[in-house]
Amino acid sequence: MMHYALPPSLDDDIVRFEQDFAEFRGGRLHKTAFTAKRVKMGVYLERDRSSYMCRIRCSGNIITPKQLAGVASLAKIYGKGQICVTTRAEVQLHRIEEQDVIPVLRKLKEIGLSCKGGGGNTVRNIIANYDSGVSSKEVFDVQPCLQALAERLLRESDSWDLPRKMKIGFCSLTEEDSLGFVQDIGFIAHLNADGKEGFRVYIGGGLGAHPKVGVQLHEFIPQEEVYNVVRAVKNMFHLYGNRRNKHRNRLKFLLHDDLGPSAFRTYYRQELNKVLEMGYPKLDVLPLDNEKNVGRDIPLEPEKEDSDDFRTWKKRHVVNQRQKGLCRIRLSLFLGNLQGDDCIALEKFSRPFGENILRFGTDQNMYLVNIPEKYLANVYKEIVGYSALSDKPMLYGNLVSCSGSQGCQAGLTAPKAVTEATFKYLDTVAAADFCPPNDIMIRISGCPNSCSNHWIADLGFYGKVRRVEGHMIPTYNVLGNGGMFGGILRIAEKIGWVHAYDLPRFITEVMRRYANFKEQSETIVDFHDYWRSGGRDIISELCTSGYNDIPSFAEDKNYYFDHGADELFSLKNLGHEECSAGIYDIINVDDKLVRKNLMQLAVEKHPTDENLETLLQGILFHGARMLLVTRGEEAKTEADVYTLFTRHFLDTGLIAEAHRPLLLSACQGKSDSLCEQKEQVIAFGEDITTLYKNMDDTMRFPGERENMMVQAAKKHDDPLTPPLGQRRRPNKFKDLSGVQCPLNFAQVKVQLFAMSPGEVLEVILDDGTPIENVPESVKSEGHTILCQEKTGEQWSVLIQKS
Repeated sequence: MMHYALPPSLDDDIVRFEQDFAEFRGGRLHKTAFTAKRVKMGVYLERDRSSYMCRIRCSGNIITPKQLAGVASLAKIYGKGQICVTTRAEVQLHRIEEQDVIPVLRKLKEIGLSCKGGGGNTVRNIIANYDSGVSSKEVFDVQPCLQALAERLLRESDSWDLPRKMKIGFCSLTEEDSLGFVQDIGFIAHLNADGKEGFRVYIGGGLGAHPKVGVQLHEFIPQEEVYNVVRAVKNMFHLYGNRRNKHRNRLKFLLHDDLGPSAFRTYYRQELNKVLEMGYPKLDVLPLDNEKNVGRDIPLEPEKEDSDDFRTWKKRHVVNQRQKGLCRIRLSLFLGNLQGDDCIALEKFSRPFGENILRFGTDQNMYLVNIPEKYLANVYKEIVGYSALSDKPMLYGNLVSCSGSQGCQAGLTAPKAVTEATFKYLDTVAAADFCPPNDIMIRISGCPNSCSNHWIADLGFYGKVRRVEGHMIPTYNVLGNGGMFGGILRIAEKIGWVHAYDLPRFITEVMRRYANFKEQSETIVDFHDYWRSGGRDIISELCTSGYNDIPSFAEDKNYYFDHGADELFSLKNLGHEECSAGIYDIINVDDKLVRKNLMQLAVEKHPTDENLETLLQGILFHGARMLLVTRGEEAKTEADVYTLFTRHFLDTGLIAEAHRPLLLSACQGKSDSLCEQKEQVIAFGEDITTLYKNMDDTMRFPGERENMMVQAAKKHDDPLTPPLGQRRRPNKFKDLSGVQCPLNFAQVKVQLFAMSPGEVLEVILDDGTPIENVPESVKSEGHTILCQEKTGEQWSVLIQKS
């Protein structure tokens, strides 16, 4: 399997997103609600607030040459003219204008690519070490299993509405790579005592502002159990995950802080047993052929090259593969970028070598694999003219930076600009002074979020703001000694800070001291050895003695500008992080308006009748709408708002029965004159905001979780369970015609929650994506599908509650 197959729902997803875009532009869809929908599709608003970034999934770090050229063409037509490789081995297109977003998504689909799941509270791009399948050090190739898992998860509707994003990674290199330890779920290749291929499984890792190392969940699972493990964890995340606090709702917080590893494992085992009982089909794991170019007659004449530059390039960037006669080549990218014309040229050049030759690394570089050794000169002469770093020391490709304030709304500082300044400083100083070391990894982030992975770098930095004499100045915290050592992942230690203006000089000085120390020592092997042998204290002292004294603005104003900026440093364009936009953001829009109106009524003792009517109408409408999303509902009209609220909150007893006359009038369209019902409306507003306040982090209201647990405890003793396939008269009916994923599944969950174990729900689903996804999602929660019958373009599905 070369690449995952796109989900069958993608056409419908793009059409629906196009409609959402039109609703937003027409002022009929609130900005916050639109943002939550937009980021799920991998589309982000850029720092200029006028253009968009599209993040393209490249499952397993793989892209074909034709796909690369297709993306590059889109970059030239619609965007900045270049591609950007991310630290999650994806590709981003920048500067996409509003009217071009939908055409870009459709053209990506034509070449087998998608942005869906590039952001939001979704299953994100699944990654591996870039050399899986070709490394001489690996246990086995993890790509086939990874691609099969990605394809399965992309088809499941509950992959797109998690409490927070879920990152999954595979590693073929046992414990030599940190990748598997900093994922929500990490799979590290392992052989059991019988030599069977499988994985050690780690759970709850992650970086960000609060880094956590994953803990072992399984010592060994065979490859065929990978989906079951992910399914069980995903079910747990849906059930127990914190949806309220976006700063503490990653899986790592559920594991390490909320439940604790022991309780987490207990709940996980329970969930895994349910999944195993469901008997899900095994993943369709198809091998990826990395042997094809071994001895193959390739229609290309080998070239000759005997220069010192060529020999230096080979030493730096070429590694022999496990496949005899084939090589892996690193194409170090300038700031993770490659010009569109270079991508198109690379596709044309690489045609003789086949489709299986390109990988992206989490170091923002590109790798050519499966290249016969005799063609190295051909490759060298081709790529040496690209907008890359092929003629530079390895250090240049090892220095990774996020976009920061130059593109990201959450960025404080400009890491890419400071990285470029560091390159220039190294070019002018290091060349004549010392040879930059090739074995050090440097990561620079523009804020604490660790998009550059600064916590697991040899030398890491993240942006911070300080004030001097009333002026803001850009600075960086300094970290060191992160990464793997002896099979253990080290989180880097913070040891000081430096101002941004002098960061290029600071990095160069650290490199100089490390290179000199290493040259003079017979025992220093790597940066970790240097750190333990006095390097930590040397670097810490360097921070305080040479880089913490900031001149006044009158003495040197350079310190008050960030790199690449022509204005004084400030946070005036700082926006909000978009990747976590979700259900709570949508609820908060209505909650704030209700509270604002209640406050205004408390302050204004004698408002005009017109103003009073407006305030009361706002409380009633937004109060009734605000919590519908927790029941999986998306009301299209004002009448729908009141009808659905009555069904889900009045009829279920979640809100006081005293409010029914008010809501009944609203349902009947008689809410035009609310002044006479002022006190009732205010009481309703106060009750609904209190209900929201008392909602727990999993979007359940007081008593709901307890009811759920009681029902779950009774399920094994339920005498009402009929034989599978036997049709029963349903206890409840729900017509979900026209309701798309994942709202249809959310509404099914709401209906089932209100039912007793053994009762039967009949739902009507549309053909296509709804019938493909909803029954599978229902089964994953432990319920039973009694039968599915198709009539015309719709399906009747009978579900028995567990």
